[in-house]
Amino acid sequence: MMRELNLLIKLRLRGALQLKGRRGRKISGWKKVLFALLMVYLAGAMAFLFGGMSYALVSQLQGLGLSWLALALGAFFSAALCFIMTVFSTQSQIFQARDNDQLLSLPLTAGQIAASRLLSMLALEYLYNFVVMVPTVGVYCWLTRPGWVFYPMLIALSLLLPLLPLSLAGAVGYLFALISSRFARLKNLIVILLSVGAFCLYFYFCLNLNQYMALLMQEGQSLAGVFRKSLPPFYHFAAALEQGSWGSFLICALWSLVPAALLYVLLAKGFFRVGSAAGVKTPYKRRPLRESSPWAAVLKKEAARLFSMPTYLFNSGVGAFLMVILSVMAALKGEELISAMVMGLPTEAAAALGDLLAPLLTASLCFCALMICTTAASVSLEGDKMWILRSSPLTARQVFAGKLALDLWLLVPASVVSAGILGLSLPLPWADIACLAAAPLCFGLFIALAGLYANLCLPRFDYSSDTAVVKQSASVMTVSLGSMAVLALFVGGYVFLGREAMGYRQFCGLSCLILLALSALLWRLICTDGARRYEEF
Repeated sequence: MMRELNLLIKLRLRGALQLKGRRGRKISGWKKVLFALLMVYLAGAMAFLFGGMSYALVSQLQGLGLSWLALALGAFFSAALCFIMTVFSTQSQIFQARDNDQLLSLPLTAGQIAASRLLSMLALEYLYNFVVMVPTVGVYCWLTRPGWVFYPMLIALSLLLPLLPLSLAGAVGYLFALISSRFARLKNLIVILLSVGAFCLYFYFCLNLNQYMALLMQEGQSLAGVFRKSLPPFYHFAAALEQGSWGSFLICALWSLVPAALLYVLLAKGFFRVGSAAGVKTPYKRRPLRESSPWAAVLKKEAARLFSMPTYLFNSGVGAFLMVILSVMAALKGEELISAMVMGLPTEAAAALGDLLAPLLTASLCFCALMICTTAASVSLEGDKMWILRSSPLTARQVFAGKLALDLWLLVPASVVSAGILGLSLPLPWADIACLAAAPLCFGLFIALAGLYANLCLPRFDYSSDTAVVKQSASVMTVSLGSMAVLALFVGGYVFLGREAMGYRQFCGLSCLILLALSALLWRLICTDGARRYEEF
């Protein structure tokens, strides 16, 4: 039994972490190095964020005897991150994995299949936990100098802590799989609504993080009591480390192990029923066929896929939603925020601060635009059905145009609507409004083309779940982190060079021309080298 379980876990982890190029070939060395550097950059940014937060908390609360609260909050944020990263992927990685039918036909027990899926996801959760807890605990140890008992307890509890969010995510995924097996038509709508709701809650918390931190500094003692009663696993995690309490250690361990054991029993008994039912397809209904142009046919197919895969829609289209929400919030509280910022400042300083409003809004909209990228995974999502697209009477250029049109279908309305909302609600001249619309459009077009070419260079067809392509593939990660670097380059160019040499509007216009020129070169590269790669699939 252990031999089969180890083999299943190795296969799942290899499929989730390995990088492959065309036709399953191995990625060249320099591409692996580039991908590793991108991962280090992302981990470093998150480590800096959580390390800075831990330093602020420990330095302020240590004198009050509440330094343990920093550990509790670190454990809570780690569990929250693990839960968010896994709750919406449990459906596709456990119950709707592409290899379910194959595994269910093999002489494997439901317990072995369920355990391999859970342990594979647990290995990834250890990575998320590592990113949060290492800077948090490192800053805490540097400032408080705990005893030697702290370190073996820390290792044991760090191994146990991710079991709790994994259990919660698995339970939610199991419940949703049961609902989906009976209400197949509503499952995508339910996932989308849950995703949007969770994202709005997370976004609201991030916007009010400074207020929560200030409240924590002022009323740390009373909030610590609330933390102790409302979130006992994380309180006992901190109490075990701070006080060396073996009683708290045992309680925290039970909070992690008992839900995980219950989830395993639940999956072992119900995996066959839910896993097989989740793969049932809606019966085909005859409808009149409509004639359309080749690229429009590809667009319709891509749009149908986008709205049938909630993870793909949320991961690739969240920028459009965020762009409109940001514009509405700026419209509602923009003038109030501007008045508060310039209150009491000299006239010249207030005018200089007001001049930064349009550049800040433009950078924010461009940041939202970089999160609209359906093309970075669109080729890989063809999967083992690529032969259907390749055998259709479509040229490579028509296929590329249809995939690119889907991205623009999300980008253009969001950019125009956001610029219109900001133009009607804020005291901005028409030239600034034009920049607010043009900059994210040009930047989003460049990112969409870069995503398409990256996916042609780094496709992944041998995946067992859609999440592995939408979130973990090399093309998606490369474009996501690379687009942030490009945006930072333009923002840095304006701050350090552009403001001195030219005004905001001139710099924005020049940036749009540069992005359009790069987009034209990318499209040319896609239609030549990309078409050659496409013909080799």
